Amino acid sequence: MESLQGFGDDNRAGMDGQLHRISCIRNNRNGVIGLTIRVGRHIEGNSDMIRDLLEESKTTIVRDVAKILSQEKNVFIVDTSNEIAGDGDIPHSCVGHSRRMMVKSLPNQADTMIECVQNHTPEVMIIDEIGRKREVDAAQTSKNRGVRMIASAHGDLRSLIKNKDLRGLIGGVETVTLGDTEAAKLQQKNGTKTIQKSLTTRAAAPIFEIIIELKRGRLHEWHVVTNSAEAVDDLLRGDKYGIQKRMRCMSSGRIFVERIKN
Repeated sequence: MESLQGFGDDNRAGMDGQLHRISCIRNNRNGVIGLTIRVGRHIEGNSDMIRDLLEESKTTIVRDVAKILSQEKNVFIVDTSNEIAGDGDIPHSCVGHSRRMMVKSLPNQADTMIECVQNHTPEVMIIDEIGRKREVDAAQTSKNRGVRMIASAHGDLRSLIKNKDLRGLIGGVETVTLGDTEAAKLQQKNGTKTIQKSLTTRAAAPIFEIIIELKRGRLHEWHVVTNSAEAVDDLLRGDKYGIQKRMRCMSSGRIFVERIKN
């Protein structure tokens, strides 16, 4: 307990120079009666499966991405709970030359993202997790100002489309009403018997052009969506969307890519 940096409003703390996160359980008198320790790791080279995308474009992967990009770009990490770069004023060496802005508490994350863009002119901004509408809006503002965004969010592409707070990350969804002529053309194209007068479409360009889907327990199999706008449009039409299934051979380290429909 003596080596902890102190618990914040989210009841989380860290250790100076370490990536571990400690969360406390309090009693009704606000005393600490239990701890949960989440061991933080840095795996060198873990982002090799997407290294080709980094030159054109979850926490363990984000750390390695930050290190690679910081070799040539001005990279800022908006670090809620100090989960990416560890506790203490000096970021952990695993993020390379990236600079880090700490977030006082979770409700301040969106404001810190905007402050980062306005004050420090980042080329790349990295956020461990976007989970609220205000952060989606802040990400859109940052993207509009020319900042490359890298972030994680819970769920896959299908669940993001259904999430009203987060669907803005992939362009949002809107319902449009069709005129008689357009509805007839759509009926002819789809080969249906009924005329559909309304259509669900993507509302805008996605904030994130590339999406990487990670499945629990499948550490060496990643699904990469290289054109999120096209994938969202496919799903809204009721079709499957194309992905690159990237697999890493544990014995040789070689990476194999297979193109499939998901």
